Amino acid sequence: MSLSLTSLGGHMAAAVEGIDLNQPPDTTTAGDLRRALLDHLVLCIRGQALAPLPYRDAMRVFGTPMKQITPAATHPDCDEILVLSSEDRDTLGDGKKLVVGAHWHTDDSYKAVPCALTMLYGIDVPATGGDTQFTNMYAAYDRLPAAMKDRIAGLSAIHTYDSSRKGTRVAKRTDTDMARMPAVTHPLVRTHPETGRKALYLNPNRMEQVAGLERAESDALLDALIAHAIQPQYQYRHRWQQGDIVVWDNRCTMHKANADYPEGARRRMHRVIVEGTVPV
Repeated sequence: MSLSLTSLGGHMAAAVEGIDLNQPPDTTTAGDLRRALLDHLVLCIRGQALAPLPYRDAMRVFGTPMKQITPAATHPDCDEILVLSSEDRDTLGDGKKLVVGAHWHTDDSYKAVPCALTMLYGIDVPATGGDTQFTNMYAAYDRLPAAMKDRIAGLSAIHTYDSSRKGTRVAKRTDTDMARMPAVTHPLVRTHPETGRKALYLNPNRMEQVAGLERAESDALLDALIAHAIQPQYQYRHRWQQGDIVVWDNRCTMHKANADYPEGARRRMHRVIVEGTVPV
């Protein structure tokens, strides 16, 4: 296969064309895809037409797909695919519409071992709206003042599924599920296990408090770091095309979904995540 790689966001994100993932990539192509993701943080593979199982299998080029933990939204033909839809509702809660990922976040940070990468496949893409925004957490860390880098070195934040600081509603979970998701602690600055680069590791929708700080000081510090990290110069906004597969690295990015498509428009995505490691 002959890959064509085009920069999308300057400081992050690239589009790949010239590949059909119905055919397993050869060793060279697979290595090129992984390297492109490490270099660009967000990778859009254009023009794909994949059934669920071939989609899951194609994503193995990036890592080991994980089984989903939300049975009601899991694809009936594949345990590793989560269906995200404009029709999603908080079925265990108030039953109202729920826009998954509407606030800045990084996937799975409320888990002791968060996923490394996330893949979204655009099955139904609205003609307008529904973009996904990303922010570069390498760049956000690199451009912190030296005094702030010194201040946060060695600090950790407590992450929990239903944080009191969350910006948007999260789906209600059963008591059994909640018992299986105790609060966890992750560093504010993590070192990427493959590139060795440092990145801010934040999740505005899951972080509860900086460990060891009083609540007021913790809130002020988290608010300052978040405001810094989501400045426009660190962002890339992806405008979906039908058949896009977008892969991103949760270890050095945050993202958010936008539900600004017209009433009645349909947005449906198939999500795969791959195994990660404990943040350090």
